[in-house]
Amino acid sequence: MFNSGHPRLLDLFCGVGGAAMGYHRAGFEVVGVDHKPQPRFPFELHCDDAFAYLEKHGHEFDAIHASPPCQAYSVTKNAHPTEAYPDLLPITLHILSAIQTPWVVENVPGSPIKAALLLCGTMFGLRIKRHRYFQTNWPLPALAPASCNHSELLDMYSSGASRNGTERQYCDEMGITWAPVRYGNRRYAATQSIPPAYTEFIGRQLMRIVRA
Repeated sequence: MFNSGHPRLLDLFCGVGGAAMGYHRAGFEVVGVDHKPQPRFPFELHCDDAFAYLEKHGHEFDAIHASPPCQAYSVTKNAHPTEAYPDLLPITLHILSAIQTPWVVENVPGSPIKAALLLCGTMFGLRIKRHRYFQTNWPLPALAPASCNHSELLDMYSSGASRNGTERQYCDEMGITWAPVRYGNRRYAATQSIPPAYTEFIGRQLMRIVRA
Protein backbone atom coordinates (compact mmCIF):
# COMPACT_ATOMS: atom_id res chain seq x y z
CA MET A 1 0.00 0.00 0.00
CA PHE A 2 1.23 3.50 -0.73
CA ASN A 3 2.16 6.20 1.75
CA SER A 4 3.74 9.20 0.05
CA GLY A 5 4.73 7.27 -3.08
CA HIS A 6 2.72 5.98 -6.02
CA PRO A 7 -0.38 3.85 -5.40
CA ARG A 8 0.16 0.21 -6.40
CA LEU A 9 -2.05 -1.42 -9.03
CA LEU A 10 -2.28 -5.15 -9.71
CA ASP A 11 -2.79 -5.99 -13.40
CA LEU A 12 -4.28 -9.48 -13.77
CA PHE A 13 -3.99 -11.31 -17.12
CA CYS A 14 -1.56 -8.54 -18.02
CA GLY A 15 -0.29 -9.81 -21.38
CA VAL A 16 2.27 -7.53 -22.98
CA GLY A 17 1.24 -4.55 -20.85
CA GLY A 18 -1.06 -2.28 -22.86
CA ALA A 19 -3.34 -1.67 -19.88
CA ALA A 20 -0.38 -1.53 -17.49
CA MET A 21 1.30 1.24 -19.47
CA GLY A 22 -1.81 3.39 -19.32
CA TYR A 23 -2.07 3.04 -15.54
CA HIS A 24 1.64 3.80 -15.24
CA ARG A 25 1.13 7.03 -17.16
CA ALA A 26 -1.74 7.86 -14.82
CA GLY A 27 0.65 7.64 -11.86
CA PHE A 28 0.36 4.05 -10.60
CA GLU A 29 3.14 1.61 -9.73
CA VAL A 30 2.03 -1.43 -11.73
CA VAL A 31 2.66 -5.11 -11.03
CA GLY A 32 1.53 -7.60 -13.69
CA VAL A 33 0.47 -11.24 -13.43
CA ASP A 34 0.14 -13.64 -16.35
CA HIS A 35 0.27 -17.43 -16.65
CA LYS A 36 2.54 -17.13 -19.70
CA PRO A 37 6.03 -15.57 -19.74
CA GLN A 38 5.84 -11.98 -20.98
CA PRO A 39 9.51 -11.04 -21.56
CA ARG A 40 8.67 -7.56 -22.84
CA PHE A 41 6.24 -6.58 -20.08
CA PRO A 42 7.59 -3.16 -19.08
CA PHE A 43 7.08 -3.42 -15.30
CA GLU A 44 7.37 -5.93 -12.46
CA LEU A 45 5.93 -9.25 -13.63
CA HIS A 46 4.93 -12.49 -11.90
CA CYS A 47 4.30 -15.60 -14.00
CA ASP A 48 1.52 -17.17 -11.96
CA ASP A 49 -2.15 -18.07 -11.90
CA ALA A 50 -4.06 -14.79 -11.66
CA PHE A 51 -6.53 -15.99 -9.03
CA ALA A 52 -3.88 -17.64 -6.88
CA TYR A 53 -1.75 -14.50 -6.92
CA LEU A 54 -4.78 -12.33 -6.14
CA GLU A 55 -5.66 -14.49 -3.14
CA LYS A 56 -2.10 -14.32 -1.77
CA HIS A 57 -1.20 -10.72 -2.55
CA GLY A 58 -4.35 -8.78 -3.45
CA HIS A 59 -4.35 -7.02 -0.07
CA GLU A 60 -0.98 -5.45 -0.92
CA PHE A 61 -2.45 -3.26 -3.68
CA ASP A 62 -4.49 -0.06 -3.81
CA ALA A 63 -6.31 -0.95 -7.04
CA ILE A 64 -6.84 -3.94 -9.34
CA HIS A 65 -7.31 -4.25 -13.10
CA ALA A 66 -8.32 -7.49 -14.83
CA SER A 67 -8.46 -8.34 -18.54
CA PRO A 68 -9.57 -11.99 -18.60
CA PRO A 69 -9.32 -13.72 -22.00
CA CYS A 70 -11.91 -12.35 -24.41
CA GLN A 71 -11.81 -14.91 -27.24
CA ALA A 72 -14.92 -16.72 -25.98
CA TYR A 73 -16.95 -13.61 -26.83
CA SER A 74 -14.97 -11.97 -29.62
CA VAL A 75 -15.05 -12.31 -33.40
CA THR A 76 -12.26 -14.86 -32.99
CA LYS A 77 -14.90 -17.35 -31.86
CA ASN A 78 -16.84 -16.85 -35.11
CA ALA A 79 -13.70 -17.32 -37.19
CA HIS A 80 -12.80 -20.57 -35.34
CA PRO A 81 -16.13 -22.04 -34.13
CA THR A 82 -14.65 -25.42 -33.16
CA GLU A 83 -11.92 -23.90 -30.99
CA ALA A 84 -12.38 -24.12 -27.20
CA TYR A 85 -11.58 -20.80 -25.56
CA PRO A 86 -11.29 -20.21 -21.80
CA ASP A 87 -14.16 -18.22 -20.30
CA LEU A 88 -12.73 -16.65 -17.15
CA LEU A 89 -14.80 -13.45 -17.11
CA PRO A 90 -17.69 -14.72 -14.92
CA ILE A 91 -15.39 -16.12 -12.23
CA THR A 92 -13.22 -12.99 -12.36
CA LEU A 93 -16.26 -10.79 -11.72
CA HIS A 94 -17.47 -13.16 -9.00
CA ILE A 95 -14.16 -13.08 -7.14
CA LEU A 96 -13.71 -9.33 -7.47
CA SER A 97 -17.28 -8.66 -6.31
CA ALA A 98 -16.21 -9.72 -2.83
CA ILE A 99 -13.25 -7.31 -2.78
CA GLN A 100 -13.59 -3.73 -1.57
CA THR A 101 -10.37 -2.57 -3.24
CA PRO A 102 -11.25 -0.41 -6.28
CA TRP A 103 -11.17 -2.57 -9.40
CA VAL A 104 -11.65 -2.36 -13.16
CA VAL A 105 -12.55 -5.25 -15.49
CA GLU A 106 -12.19 -4.94 -19.27
CA ASN A 107 -13.70 -7.07 -22.03
CA VAL A 108 -15.17 -7.06 -25.52
CA PRO A 109 -18.67 -6.27 -26.81
CA GLY A 110 -20.86 -9.36 -26.50
CA SER A 111 -19.38 -10.41 -23.17
CA PRO A 112 -21.58 -10.56 -20.01
CA ILE A 113 -19.88 -7.53 -18.54
CA LYS A 114 -21.98 -4.89 -16.81
CA ALA A 115 -20.33 -2.08 -18.67
CA ALA A 116 -20.00 1.36 -17.19
CA LEU A 117 -18.05 2.71 -20.14
CA LEU A 118 -17.30 1.88 -23.79
CA LEU A 119 -14.03 3.12 -25.28
CA CYS A 120 -12.81 3.13 -28.89
CA GLY A 121 -9.40 3.99 -30.28
CA THR A 122 -10.86 6.75 -32.42
CA MET A 123 -11.97 8.56 -29.25
CA PHE A 124 -8.26 9.18 -28.62
CA GLY A 125 -7.29 10.06 -32.18
CA LEU A 126 -6.11 6.53 -33.03
CA ARG A 127 -6.91 4.90 -36.37
CA ILE A 128 -8.24 1.73 -34.76
CA LYS A 129 -11.74 0.70 -33.69
CA ARG A 130 -11.01 -1.75 -30.85
CA HIS A 131 -14.21 -1.32 -28.81
CA ARG A 132 -13.78 -2.36 -25.19
CA TYR A 133 -16.17 -2.24 -22.25
CA PHE A 134 -15.13 -1.47 -18.68
CA GLN A 135 -16.91 -2.45 -15.44
CA THR A 136 -15.92 -1.05 -12.04
CA ASN A 137 -16.97 -1.23 -8.40
CA TRP A 138 -16.60 2.55 -8.10
CA PRO A 139 -18.46 5.38 -9.87
CA LEU A 140 -16.72 5.57 -13.23
CA PRO A 141 -18.34 8.36 -15.30
CA ALA A 142 -20.03 6.88 -18.37
CA LEU A 143 -19.01 9.88 -20.47
CA ALA A 144 -16.33 8.97 -23.04
CA PRO A 145 -13.65 11.51 -24.07
CA ALA A 146 -15.16 11.84 -27.56
CA SER A 147 -17.47 10.13 -30.05
CA CYS A 148 -16.40 7.25 -32.32
CA ASN A 149 -15.21 8.17 -35.80
CA HIS A 150 -14.61 5.08 -37.95
CA SER A 151 -14.01 6.91 -41.22
CA GLU A 152 -10.23 6.35 -41.38
CA LEU A 153 -9.30 3.09 -39.70
CA LEU A 154 -6.00 1.23 -40.00
CA ASP A 155 -6.76 -2.23 -41.42
CA MET A 156 -4.53 -4.91 -39.97
CA TYR A 157 -5.25 -7.14 -42.95
CA SER A 158 -5.06 -4.58 -45.76
CA SER A 159 -4.02 -5.95 -49.15
CA GLY A 160 -0.63 -5.14 -50.57
CA ALA A 161 1.23 -5.48 -47.26
CA SER A 162 2.48 -8.51 -45.34
CA ARG A 163 0.44 -9.64 -42.35
CA ASN A 164 3.43 -9.20 -40.07
CA GLY A 165 4.04 -5.68 -41.32
CA THR A 166 0.45 -4.56 -40.86
CA GLU A 167 0.36 -6.11 -37.40
CA ARG A 168 3.40 -4.03 -36.52
CA GLN A 169 1.65 -0.91 -37.76
CA TYR A 170 -1.45 -1.83 -35.78
CA CYS A 171 0.51 -2.31 -32.56
CA ASP A 172 2.34 0.98 -33.08
CA GLU A 173 -0.96 2.76 -33.73
CA MET A 174 -2.28 1.38 -30.42
CA GLY A 175 0.85 2.65 -28.69
CA ILE A 176 2.24 -0.85 -28.02
CA THR A 177 5.67 0.06 -29.36
CA TRP A 178 7.81 -1.97 -26.92
CA ALA A 179 6.54 -5.45 -27.84
CA PRO A 180 7.49 -7.40 -30.99
CA VAL A 181 4.78 -8.95 -33.14
CA ARG A 182 6.60 -12.29 -33.27
CA TYR A 183 9.33 -14.27 -31.53
CA GLY A 184 10.74 -16.58 -34.20
CA ASN A 185 7.78 -18.54 -35.58
CA ARG A 186 5.54 -17.82 -32.59
CA ARG A 187 3.06 -14.99 -32.82
CA TYR A 188 3.29 -12.57 -29.90
CA ALA A 189 0.02 -11.34 -28.39
CA ALA A 190 0.60 -7.61 -28.76
CA THR A 191 -2.35 -7.25 -31.14
CA GLN A 192 -4.65 -8.65 -28.43
CA SER A 193 -3.79 -5.83 -26.06
CA ILE A 194 -5.63 -2.55 -25.56
CA PRO A 195 -4.24 0.93 -26.21
CA PRO A 196 -2.63 2.49 -23.12
CA ALA A 197 -4.76 5.57 -23.80
CA TYR A 198 -7.81 3.67 -22.50
CA THR A 199 -6.42 2.91 -19.06
CA GLU A 200 -4.62 6.23 -18.77
CA PHE A 201 -8.04 7.88 -19.17
CA ILE A 202 -9.62 5.52 -16.62
CA GLY A 203 -6.56 5.54 -14.38
CA ARG A 204 -6.66 9.28 -13.84
CA GLN A 205 -10.19 8.90 -12.52
CA LEU A 206 -9.23 5.85 -10.49
CA MET A 207 -6.33 7.80 -8.97
CA ARG A 208 -8.80 10.27 -7.45
CA ILE A 209 -10.77 7.40 -5.93
CA VAL A 210 -7.64 5.77 -4.48
CA ARG A 211 -6.20 8.97 -3.06
CA ALA A 212 -9.57 9.91 -1.55
